[in-house]
Amino acid sequence: MIWYLLIIIFIALLTWMLLGPVLLRLNTERNLYQLMLPGVIKAIVVPTQGTIYIRGWIFFIPFRTDLSKIGRGKGKKQGENKKKKKRARKKRGTIRMIRAVPGAFRVRRLWLDLDTDDFIWNAWLIPVFSTLNNERNIRMQVNFEGNLFMDLDLQTRIASLLWVILRNR
Repeated sequence: MIWYLLIIIFIALLTWMLLGPVLLRLNTERNLYQLMLPGVIKAIVVPTQGTIYIRGWIFFIPFRTDLSKIGRGKGKKQGENKKKKKRARKKRGTIRMIRAVPGAFRVRRLWLDLDTDDFIWNAWLIPVFSTLNNERNIRMQVNFEGNLFMDLDLQTRIASLLWVILRNR
């Protein structure tokens, strides 16, 4: 009986991970960079002076990782050569997949206030942004004051990303 209960809990958890919403939030004004699958995982990038930390929770178990220390291992030995494997890649499928992946995301909110520090590029971006502002939750504008602000809120599902990958393989 306990095995049935454990199997049902495992299947429910797996279903939630595949069909539950994956949220990505970026806000440059508040230094908020967050990836979240509610109830399962939450990761927040915390930029501080000189270091960047990832603070997160997996099933309510907290963890913290220092990104500045990752990748600082011992260097490669000079006599060591790795053999490169030749892979036959399907370029058409890869290009189709790259084009289809943004369709799996839903933009819940995009507010962008941009200054490129080049007044000619800013002037060229004004009609582009005014065309893109016809969407419901998108507000993009160009300023000439040196401000840069982005508030992005995306939502997707792991199952929809897997479907795009499998369909375009």
